[in-house]
Amino acid sequence: MSTVIVVKSTGGNPGKKPDSEKYKTLLNEGLRLLTEDKNPSGCLARLFPGGRVGMKTNCLAGRLNSTTPTLVDALSELLKESGIEENNIIVWERSNRELSSAGYKLNASSFGRRILGTDSNGVGYSRAFYSSDGVNSLISRILTDMIDYNINLPVLKDHSIAGLSGGLKNMYGAVHNPNKYHDNNCDPYAANISNLEPIRKKNRLTIIDAIMVQYNGGPGFDSRYMAYYGGILISEDPVAVDRVGLEILEYFRRINSLPPLEKVGRSVKYLKTAALLKLGMDKLDKIKIKVIDVGREGKSRPGSLL
Repeated sequence: MSTVIVVKSTGGNPGKKPDSEKYKTLLNEGLRLLTEDKNPSGCLARLFPGGRVGMKTNCLAGRLNSTTPTLVDALSELLKESGIEENNIIVWERSNRELSSAGYKLNASSFGRRILGTDSNGVGYSRAFYSSDGVNSLISRILTDMIDYNINLPVLKDHSIAGLSGGLKNMYGAVHNPNKYHDNNCDPYAANISNLEPIRKKNRLTIIDAIMVQYNGGPGFDSRYMAYYGGILISEDPVAVDRVGLEILEYFRRINSLPPLEKVGRSVKYLKTAALLKLGMDKLDKIKIKVIDVGREGKSRPGSLL
């Protein structure tokens, strides 16, 4: 049985991302529930016992619908509180341009938190290819050489080919040839990219930003299909958290009179493939979903997924 934590803000401003303090509150509540530990720093210390921690962002949509710097700032503070040195936190994406377009200030120095793309000077991709079934790729040296653990920070949204853009799809940004892996709704490729040895080994936690959910027209930004959900999803299981995210995505399609993804030829088949690779659970009856609502005053109470 896998666990997915959903923490929703009931005192937020629909249409607006939270500030870093609000994200920190949501993260604190989610990590506490995930580990059943009152101290979220203790949870992070267990997941990341020292060393260097990466945060793989999703910055394809620029400032409009990417992993927001306020979420990254909040998580960085919690990592520092758990004992991770600031310069050992590396916020990364495939390119510096994408990071900058999403509002990040680049920093490749030995001082402060590092924020850099794989195309930064001296970074690039691994010399060796890594393979899993139909995937044969070089992997960002940020992941293979520069970090010991990775936190996957996708944004929940529709994808015009894969159906769902979540945690597994976000790791396309770690390989040098993602354009090769989009046939058949990205199946089995989205699963096999996350099965590449460095990715499978180092991905320890997925946190999906679902404050705003784009339920159609993705992965690029389309304001016509944005809905406020107000939550983040947290799990150590990269498949289970995507599966719960799919429920939320399909819910917004349904209430906005759009057909299920399967009916429009975008069935999210790669989740079953990922489960067969033992990356995680894809069946809802094998996933424990804990939902909590956090009010404006910071008080929490049990909530509902949809």
